[in-house]
Amino acid sequence: MILKMAALTLFHVVLSAVMWRVFKNKKMTFWKKCLIGVVYGCAAILSTHFGVQYSQMVLNVRDIAPLSAGLFFDPVSGMVAGLIGGIERFIAGTFWNVGSYTSIACSVSTVLAGFLAAFLNKFVFRGRLPNAISAMFAGAVMEVFHMYAVFITHQDDMSMATYVVKNCSIPMIAFTGIGLALSVIVFLIMDEKKLRIPKVLPKNERPLLRIFTAGLLLVTSIILLINFLFAFSLQTKSAEQDARDILSKVSSSIRMSYTQVLKMQEKIFKLAEESAESYATVIANQIMEDGGLSSVDQEFTDSMVYVFDLSAVDVVDAEGNVISSSGNSQGFLDTFQSVLDDECWSSTVQLPYDKTAAAVECDGGLVQVTLSTKRFASALNFDGVSRVLSLFQVGNEGSFDIIDSSGKVTGGGHDGAVMSDEDMKLLIESPAKQVFEGEFFGIPSLCWKEELGGDEVILTQLSDSEVYSARDAQAYQTALADILVFGAIYAAVYMLVQYIVVRNLKKVNKALGKITAGDLDVVVDVRKSAEFDMLSNDINKTVTTLKGYISAAEKRMAQDMEMAKEIQESTLPKNFSFPHHEFELYASMNPARLVGGDFYDFFFVSRYKLAMVIADVSGKGFPAALFMMRGKTQIQNLAKAGLSPAEIMFQANNSLCEGNDAEMFITAWIGILDLRNGMMSCANAGHEYPVLMRAGKDYELFKDKHGMVLGGLENVKFKEYELQLFVGDRLFVYTDGIPEAINEEMDQFGTERLVKTLNTLKEKTEQETLTSVLDEIYRFAGKAEQFDDITMLGFNYQGSCEGREK
Repeated sequence: MILKMAALTLFHVVLSAVMWRVFKNKKMTFWKKCLIGVVYGCAAILSTHFGVQYSQMVLNVRDIAPLSAGLFFDPVSGMVAGLIGGIERFIAGTFWNVGSYTSIACSVSTVLAGFLAAFLNKFVFRGRLPNAISAMFAGAVMEVFHMYAVFITHQDDMSMATYVVKNCSIPMIAFTGIGLALSVIVFLIMDEKKLRIPKVLPKNERPLLRIFTAGLLLVTSIILLINFLFAFSLQTKSAEQDARDILSKVSSSIRMSYTQVLKMQEKIFKLAEESAESYATVIANQIMEDGGLSSVDQEFTDSMVYVFDLSAVDVVDAEGNVISSSGNSQGFLDTFQSVLDDECWSSTVQLPYDKTAAAVECDGGLVQVTLSTKRFASALNFDGVSRVLSLFQVGNEGSFDIIDSSGKVTGGGHDGAVMSDEDMKLLIESPAKQVFEGEFFGIPSLCWKEELGGDEVILTQLSDSEVYSARDAQAYQTALADILVFGAIYAAVYMLVQYIVVRNLKKVNKALGKITAGDLDVVVDVRKSAEFDMLSNDINKTVTTLKGYISAAEKRMAQDMEMAKEIQESTLPKNFSFPHHEFELYASMNPARLVGGDFYDFFFVSRYKLAMVIADVSGKGFPAALFMMRGKTQIQNLAKAGLSPAEIMFQANNSLCEGNDAEMFITAWIGILDLRNGMMSCANAGHEYPVLMRAGKDYELFKDKHGMVLGGLENVKFKEYELQLFVGDRLFVYTDGIPEAINEEMDQFGTERLVKTLNTLKEKTEQETLTSVLDEIYRFAGKAEQFDDITMLGFNYQGSCEGREK
């Protein structure tokens, strides 16, 4: 059975795979939808006629066909397949006797399967392919209804209906659900999609619909299970109480009737003995009247058997020799030896096989008469114990037995049987007049024992199958009905949550997404309920308030930025006219939209020594501007104190590390040039490489020795190097705002482009050079926003001051 059911299921999976390959991504016209329905309708018909024949049932997976058509393709396909399969199933059951007992239930179930699939496709899955678990659940619930329909259509024959459901439910529910789930998995494999196994997500990542449906599943399952177990327990107790009443009443009736019959039987036996003795006396008197034993012949004894309706008549002489014998003689002479020995005149005895015998002395011998007790009792309208006991019935399939102390059954349903030692032990140990469980004669039953007079007991039994048949039928109905109710409630709640809650929450989240993206003009307008109306109003009010706060904050920020910008610009030297003719110097700082921490500086540390500094502070805004002022002041003071560049960097770094809770830092480059000989001492604290042009040659990156940034780590030693400048040499230093400038395609300006640009400006003054570099950066960036300050300093060494003085 399992192999055939598996083969039928595999057939449907393969059919669905072929249909998926043919019709996937095809435009579905009405006629194509109908064609799919017809194909699956034919598959349903094949399942009916090739199903597993079982008594008056046909085990099959017919409902997979309309479910597949409706769930995987189109609602119209599902309804067409359901109608074809259902109508044909009714015809086959009514006219061809194929599973006739369940004809109506199966037909209705198949039609409904198509319409259910159409409903799920349209309103639950909304045209999308369901996942494997959902498909399995839909198939299982449909088959549960199929089984419940069997009960609905056979209310007058619940015993057979329960038998059908008990044998069909598990294989049909299991294979239908598995078949639909396998089809979904095959589709995903064919489409080269990964099988999604539900993951256990953190609470904050679980969708509301999953949380709600999971909670509903758990709570509803617990409630239905408790209800089922409670009802099952009550039904069990009720069934056992009914069985107790039947057993006790029948046992009591049997005991009373059996006692009365035994008393009557004793009287019949006594009367039979008296009659037998009377018949023997009459025959003996007749023999004496005819002349004694010598007159007896076969004809005489035959006539006596006939006249008195006896089983046998035997005439014996004084030596015990049989003179004549008629009827079914048993040879009971030894039993009546006392009559021959003149110890008594007559004697009677009850013999086996329902016989009563009597002997009377006659002419020195005896006349022996054998009487059938059964025939005698029948003549008196007494049917005996067996006949009376046969009138009793224990339930529909129960039995009773009268058992003696040796274990032999002397009356009842198992008359003549002998109980095993184990059964006798259980019977002896079981309490009288109480229900107990036992398995006598191989039948698990509820039993009742009553003691009779002597060593006999009455054992009455009702098999467990009969006792609990009504309970089992009700339990199946209740379980199936609970599953159907749960499925309906689950689907209804799923749809309500999806349409009323989830869909509106998505609208709210979509609006919030736009708001968080910066569009504060979005208005949330979800008015499906009082709660959503309140939520929409609250969000809109919050956004309005937020816009006010943002406006105020922007004004304050603009003021802060303006102040920071003024502070930053006020600290930068703007006078590029010097009384010296040994050099040309020009610098500029173009801040980004947010004020940064770039700065440049130049100043004389002695009459002939010029210090040049360029730096970049991490961060933006007012804090960066303040940290910039602090660093600039430290470097200038230390330089004017006559310290070397390396020492300046060392002490400035330690000073900036103190109280640097914001963990800001500065990249800086400093060069101190002796105008008398062109020798410049330099140090680099993590800053960009300078660009150097030797007279008559091109600009090139000068990859100097880098040290640690300022403010990062205390007591860091910095390396110092010397750079010899000659007449006509030019130096260009800058911040990272130049190489990291980007255009609309997110390409960076880069140092290579910077050097190339500088090489086109070798004949320009320093001011013209810096202006042209800035223009080239803006041209490159296009409409892209400037995110960092662009700061640069250009220097042209034009000769020794000593030579000029001479």
